[in-house]
Amino acid sequence: MKSVTIKELFSTMFLFEIGNTILFAHGISAKQDSWIAVLLAMISAIPLLYLYIFLYNTYKVNLTEILKISFGKIIGKMISIIYMFYFFYMAARVTRDYLELSTGSIFPLSPIKFIAIFLIIVTIYFLLFDISVTLKVASILLPFFIFLIFIVFIFAFTIPCYSLNKIFPIFTGGIVPIIKAAYPQVLTFPFGEIIVFMMIFPEVPNKKDLFKYSFVVFILTGLFLAFNNINIISAIGVYEASRINFPFYSITRLISLGFFRNLDSLYIALMIIGNLIKIIIFAYAGLKASQSVFDIKEYKFLLIPTAAIIYALSIITAESYFIQIPVELPLVSLYIHVPLQIIVPLLLLIAYFVKKRNLKS
Repeated sequence: MKSVTIKELFSTMFLFEIGNTILFAHGISAKQDSWIAVLLAMISAIPLLYLYIFLYNTYKVNLTEILKISFGKIIGKMISIIYMFYFFYMAARVTRDYLELSTGSIFPLSPIKFIAIFLIIVTIYFLLFDISVTLKVASILLPFFIFLIFIVFIFAFTIPCYSLNKIFPIFTGGIVPIIKAAYPQVLTFPFGEIIVFMMIFPEVPNKKDLFKYSFVVFILTGLFLAFNNINIISAIGVYEASRINFPFYSITRLISLGFFRNLDSLYIALMIIGNLIKIIIFAYAGLKASQSVFDIKEYKFLLIPTAAIIYALSIITAESYFIQIPVELPLVSLYIHVPLQIIVPLLLLIAYFVKKRNLKS
């Protein structure tokens, strides 16, 4: 497998973090203070990022191999199976977001199953190659992606109802609503999702700069999402931002300046790039976890079963998408993301220090 550069990893991580995340108003339950909730979650996620990279630098292998080293082969494999399905589930969830975005806004008459099949075929095609190909493509697409976002950010100021006064007053409900909005939902999505890169870190030759570049990714992600929330609230207001599932799309529909009207094509480009990269990364992590679980050297013969799993999960969940959004997200954050993104890595850290102490004694 061809190794990847740290800059390609940086580009992929940043695109992964903001790819489909920019489409939502994170922490909107804190209302005007949602942007503060995002920044608070970002600051709290930095120690978590350090933990991930510390574990990798200590063992020099991917997450599932660390689990086997720390907890033993049997328990390690059992937890690895959970992570394998977790990564596949996350790939299906991002696919589901894409399906809902497509059929609910841009392509309302298109069969949802056809769009799902197309997206998964593209994902499998990329997975036929080394992950380095995806990372190189992401590094090429990132500047274009950021440019498109800035177009929306800048032209949002032309929306007739746009007013920065809508983000005031702040702290009207005190600090408690901000904390509730930040933890665990914003902390785990998108910041905690970076744990998936523990399956990719072994492909990076320059290990010493991992934390530095990852830290920059977190800071930029937090700033992007905070400004995105400010932009959304200023354009459509707190009530509308909390009522609709994809407020970023609403902004693109409201922009009207000369020939810049209803920027649907720009929106399509953003969601294709952002969602596709994220799906590929999650699917790849699931396949690498499968390699570890089943002790196989090559994962490519698992591509078709993987495609079937992601397709089935995305279609099943898409059928009740709007019902699940307010109910599922808090539950998934608390009972799936928190254990796998926070508790298990902390247990790995404890296991490391226990073993280190035993060796010294």
